[in-house]
This record gives sequence, structure tokens and C-alpha cells, in this order.
Amino acid sequence: MHILFTVEFYEPRKGGAEEVVRQLAERLVGRGHVVTVATSVVSERIEKTIHGVVIREFQLSGNSVKGVKGTGEEQKRYQDFLISGDFDVMVNYAAQIWCTDLAFLILERIKAKKVFIPCGYSRLRSSAYKTYFDALPGYLKLYDTLVYMSSNYQDYIFGEQYGCADKAVVIPNGAGEEFLHDSLGFKKKYGITTPKMAITVANHYFAKGHLFVINAFKKMRRDDTTLVIIGERLSSRSWYSCYLMCKLNTFLNPHIKVLQNIPREWVVSAYQEADLFLFGSQIECAPLVMYEAFASKTPFITTEVGNIRDHEEMIKIVKTSHEMARISNYLLDNEAERKSVAEKAHQLWQAYHTWERIVEQYEDMVYKLV
Repeated sequence: MHILFTVEFYEPRKGGAEEVVRQLAERLVGRGHVVTVATSVVSERIEKTIHGVVIREFQLSGNSVKGVKGTGEEQKRYQDFLISGDFDVMVNYAAQIWCTDLAFLILERIKAKKVFIPCGYSRLRSSAYKTYFDALPGYLKLYDTLVYMSSNYQDYIFGEQYGCADKAVVIPNGAGEEFLHDSLGFKKKYGITTPKMAITVANHYFAKGHLFVINAFKKMRRDDTTLVIIGERLSSRSWYSCYLMCKLNTFLNPHIKVLQNIPREWVVSAYQEADLFLFGSQIECAPLVMYEAFASKTPFITTEVGNIRDHEEMIKIVKTSHEMARISNYLLDNEAERKSVAEKAHQLWQAYHTWERIVEQYEDMVYKLV
């Protein structure tokens, strides 16, 4: 089977969407399928085939609301690629990005079976996107399958409201078996000398809530714990990236560390050695880091965002930085409770959220379509 994924960014760029598509694409290749990813050009990409996944690059960015950046010729080249490509299935990953928005305009001309993974509709309540979402139901009806990560989140509800319930399939996010391997010694390698460590893993956008987490950590007033923020500085624009403010806090508090360009295996090691994962994000669908925390047996303390209510028995949900500080201190001071919460979440991951289980569901969906 020849499967095409479209996604805004892909390897070696790092982020949640990139990791989900990488896991699905590489595992489907391992199951004997031919997989292509259509994505943006990134300067750090050298290889055009990575772990068996063929990458087709386009010099495009933005979306249909802000404007697709790139020449009209390049936009046409992308659309012609979708129309003429010999694909059995096309999977558009996420709304509000150029590669999906340009596909919307030509859906009726694409021969492949069409799958859309909306990823939450983060701008659904934005007045600037009203026209976008007014037109969206018409596009949804042209897809063969709509994949949601939760039946309780706004993208699923939107589809139901506009008569697309018959196309809906729920396949959750997950985490890989890499978290079962032994830790590599993250704390030693990166100079963490305190007995305890809290982490947050997210790229440096204000909406990811790094400053909320930093504020909570300061309120914890602990000398036995280091907060480690792992993420990439993907934008030099100060109004878009929180990196400089996060970095400033490392000078003000010696127990805060900001790390970037960390190899994936060392990020996994950080999860495994952490005592807590603190998450302050404002915009999510089904946070990948939540399932990775489950896999690594790291208690997850989070703001209420995306589908996290699906797992409210396995996590701690907070509204304020004061509340995050209080619960964090409680768990750090109560090892038995900390381990109990983490073990319940780990069992849930093993039962329902391993990538091996999830890729089987995607493969079953593909076979049923074709």
C-alpha cells in the first residue's frame, strides 16, 4: 500500500506533530508499506529518505487565513503532486496549515482515499478564522475518514454537529516502547545535581506555558529540585517565542535549566529520571507529552487543555500556578503517592497507548478504506 502523509514540518525538525507522523510513517514502512511525507523545506534536512520514509519538500508555509507563503507555481506543484501521485491513501495531518488548506481546494480531484486528522482546531473560537470554519464542513464531507484523538474534544464535536459522524474514527495518541529501555544517565550528563528533577518538554512558544511552569516552580521554593525545560527555539521573533524569557530565569534561579538540541534518546532519559512533568500549555489536542509521561512513569501535572479530562484519574489538573506548586510539593514529599499515580498511568499506556497498538489501528483503517 502506498500512503501519503502531509504535515507542516517533519524530520529532523522536532515537535509533537512531527513525532506523531514520524512514528506512524516509520512503523508503516516497517510493516511493508510505501510511505511518503509531503512537508515544508527545512534547512537542516539533508537526507530525502529517512528510515525508509520518502520526503517530498515544498517551499511553502502559512495557511489560507494568514496567507500561504510561496510562489503560485510552488503551490500548483504541490497540488499537482497530490492529484497525480500514485497513492492509495492520503492523510492530511492537522488543520490551519498550508499543506491541508491547499489540499482542501482540490479534494474532488484526488483519486486516493482521503483521511483527515484535524488535531483539535486550535483557532475554532477565533473571529479571524470564522470564514475558515464556516467553509470547513463542506470539505469534511469530501473525506472518506476523519480521525480524532478523543471523542470529547471540540474537533470531534464540530464534525458531529455538521453531519460527519459516520466518517469519524477515534484513534488516540501514544508513546513508544523506547521508554521501557534503561535510562542513559541524563542528570549526570547535563549536570543536574539536586536529588529531584521536574521537567517540561515543549518548544518555545508562549502558548506552551513555559512561564506558567516557571512561576509555579518558583512558588515551590525548593532547593532539592531542578526544573529542566527541554525544547527548541523555533522563532527569533520575541513576541512569538518565550525562549529569551525562559533563559533569563536560568540566571535568576540556579535550579532552572533550559536545554535545546537534545537528541531524542536523551530526552527519553530525562523523562525516565524525572520525578514530575509540569505542563502549562494553553493550546493542545491530545498532548503527546502526556502519553510519554505515562510511558516513563512520570507523574503529570497540567493545566486543563485539550483532551486531558479523558485521563483525569491518572493526572493532576490545575488552574493556577499556586495550585501546581502545591500539588508538586505534595507529590515530591510523598513518594508512595507519586509512584502510585505514575504506575496507574503506565498501565493505561501499556493497555491502550503504545505506538505499536496505535499503528495497528491506522493500518486496519487503511485496509478497510482500500
